Amino acid sequence: MTRRNMGTMVLLFLGLALPAGNAGAAEIKVLSTGNMASILAELTGEFERATGHKLVIEYGSTPRIKARVQAGEAVDLTINERYVLDDLAKQGRIAAGTSVDIARSPLGVGVRAGAPKPDISSSEALKRTLLAAESIAYPDPTGGAQDGTYFADLITRLGIAEQLKPKIKLTQGGDAAAQLVAAGGAQIGVAQRRNFNSLNGVQLLEPLPDIPGIKFLMVAGVVKDARQPDAAAALAKFLSSPAVAPVIIAKGMEPYTP
Repeated sequence: MTRRNMGTMVLLFLGLALPAGNAGAAEIKVLSTGNMASILAELTGEFERATGHKLVIEYGSTPRIKARVQAGEAVDLTINERYVLDDLAKQGRIAAGTSVDIARSPLGVGVRAGAPKPDISSSEALKRTLLAAESIAYPDPTGGAQDGTYFADLITRLGIAEQLKPKIKLTQGGDAAAQLVAAGGAQIGVAQRRNFNSLNGVQLLEPLPDIPGIKFLMVAGVVKDARQPDAAAALAKFLSSPAVAPVIIAKGMEPYTP
């Protein structure tokens, strides 16, 4: 999609929700988890040009972004995992009825390019593959990485956490896990698929097993007492629109479908 076509799509999609011209231009403060960074970087310019609004975006880990919203920081929109938005809504930190599903961020399991591609298509196949691996890199959960936290919980549920301990190589973030595999420092890397998406030297193992939570649902919500609630709601609506689906796919995620 060309830049001009994207801008037209923004206007068509949001035209009824925004005032004409720049009379209603606003500065929208957004707190988002880092896994949305590449998508928002691609879309910010188009949204700003089409609407006249200005986006001020800050990123952090899932728990840190949640904590900042809980603390009552002045912010208009937050983007985080579904369970976080649900919890914030229960606490009265998210305006009722404003949560919008944006995209799913699948877990990714990768090996070095050219290496044999073991089967991970079921929970049992994944379990066998992990037990057979010489080394496994994944993001350190203590740093707040949602993929690292999920994977640590997953191998515990599979009953193999103790057996895998000698093979584990914790990294600072998902990009580092993928890069370690590409460099030959680990046989298998586990992170979000977006971390492997544009990296040469690695190949993803697919399809993923049908395991609950293996695709992280990203949701946007207007924060209660937001200074720019209408503009924030317009941004959330835009991020969930068909117009941005190609960008979401290109960045390694999946557009949300009910």
